[in-house]
Amino acid sequence: MIRRRLYVEERMSRLAVWSLRAAIFAFPVTFIGVMFYATETLDFRSALYTVLAGVGVAVLALLLALAGFVVIWNEGLKGLGRVIGAAALALMLITPTATIAALSVGLPSLADVTTDPDDPPEFVTLGTVRSRAANSLVYPGEKLAERQLDLYPGIKPISFDTPPEEIYRVVLSLVTRQKWLVVDAVAPRGNRDGRIEAVVRSLPFGLRDDVVIRVRRTPDGSRVDMRSVARSGDRDFGSNARRIDQLFTDLADQQGRPRRQ
Repeated sequence: MIRRRLYVEERMSRLAVWSLRAAIFAFPVTFIGVMFYATETLDFRSALYTVLAGVGVAVLALLLALAGFVVIWNEGLKGLGRVIGAAALALMLITPTATIAALSVGLPSLADVTTDPDDPPEFVTLGTVRSRAANSLVYPGEKLAERQLDLYPGIKPISFDTPPEEIYRVVLSLVTRQKWLVVDAVAPRGNRDGRIEAVVRSLPFGLRDDVVIRVRRTPDGSRVDMRSVARSGDRDFGSNARRIDQLFTDLADQQGRPRRQ
């Protein structure tokens, strides 16, 4: 007598399948937004919407994975590995975005920082090459200056008992060392101010900030002013103020003398 063996094939959870598919799809959508912004194919707003769409798909994948886990647990279906994989992939996209969103809550809307609110250094070349969708380079005025003073009272000009030509060369070398993209550089001559315009990538998104540094002749030597403006958004996560403070600290160290503000 031949015994027949009964094989019971376990069914695959559809939720597990679709959760993994959604999680995998979320990755290219998100990175398309990031890469297109990095290559200036998309402006900031369009790229942000693309990234948020990818994160939204990741949230959907996570919800499907949680529902799939419940079904697998209750009905004994296959697909636990897919559920875990989908959840892990989704969290890889959701966690950084959620962290940045949480950090931005309560941050002041300050995207333009300068050492001289009364006579801020002017952008010349960058003002003609930026996208129309970028933040304005026209300084907002007294209201912004008061907000900056409350937040960053130490952001002030730096002066040296050194000719502006020498200070300009040192500043330019520091900017080059930082690997900022120098767009224009005009050396001081006579009563003409020296000017350096550059584009810098900032954390946490790698967004572009526009920088202009002014080297001005004074009766006692020279004075350096700097302005750093976030190209997109109304918050800079403090990157502009940190950038100015770091450059001025490096400049003072390079000159080997105390700063006179």
